[in-house]
Amino acid sequence: MIAASNAQASDALPAQGETGSPWQLAVTPYLWLPNVSGTLRFSLPGGDADASTGPYNYLQNLKFVFMLQGEARKDDWSILADAIYLNFGQHGSSVNTASGLFGPRETQRSFKTTFRGTLLQLGGGRTVLRQSWGNVDAIVGLRYLGVKATLDASATRTNGTGVSQTPEVNVSQIQNIFDGIGGVRGRVMITDDGRWYVPFYLDAGAGSSKFTWQAMTGVGYAMKWGDLSLTYRYLAFYGSGDQLVQTLRFNGPSFNVTLRF
Repeated sequence: MIAASNAQASDALPAQGETGSPWQLAVTPYLWLPNVSGTLRFSLPGGDADASTGPYNYLQNLKFVFMLQGEARKDDWSILADAIYLNFGQHGSSVNTASGLFGPRETQRSFKTTFRGTLLQLGGGRTVLRQSWGNVDAIVGLRYLGVKATLDASATRTNGTGVSQTPEVNVSQIQNIFDGIGGVRGRVMITDDGRWYVPFYLDAGAGSSKFTWQAMTGVGYAMKWGDLSLTYRYLAFYGSGDQLVQTLRFNGPSFNVTLRF
């Protein structure tokens, strides 16, 4: 998401119409623990296979993770960025539809997938509403998802003469997804001093994907040096045709630490 924690504290935001204030910077390292699941379409000898991927177990399957958000704000305007890298090892999968080499002739089939994804988002926002209860920003931007997935498939079948055959295939495919997005983000104050608040974020868009959308909310606490927040985030991509990513969903809790400069 783009600066999902809405990093700026209420007392750090300029008053409506105020100009000439310096740029304010915020960096948010965070830990998002999403359930990653979906359907990937692989091209196999003689046909295609739609393989389910995930849900991956962080303790068993995660090999590497990196997550960081940033924001630069001047008056009502902001520049927003987000970067995520996830690398999961092998995970047992099921095939929803298959044809050709691993089609319905097989009596026993085994499928395993690996998944590697890079998510980058860049955009801009403007505060369109500011009241004593909180603020709302309108945002537009670009979301990029680079996916590399591997399918390890094997099957055992018996031919007409009763001889067993065990074909094996290892297929690796890559897809780069570029989507334009638009939405809103902001916060609603829980306490009069603005320290406790509810952050919110919502966007939707399309491009390489048939449709993508994202939502987040939770609870946060603002301090002089920055914010602490615990949120729940949902991100989904929906593809079409012969694209590798048919559906891909990330959803789970996120712990965020925002440092302001």
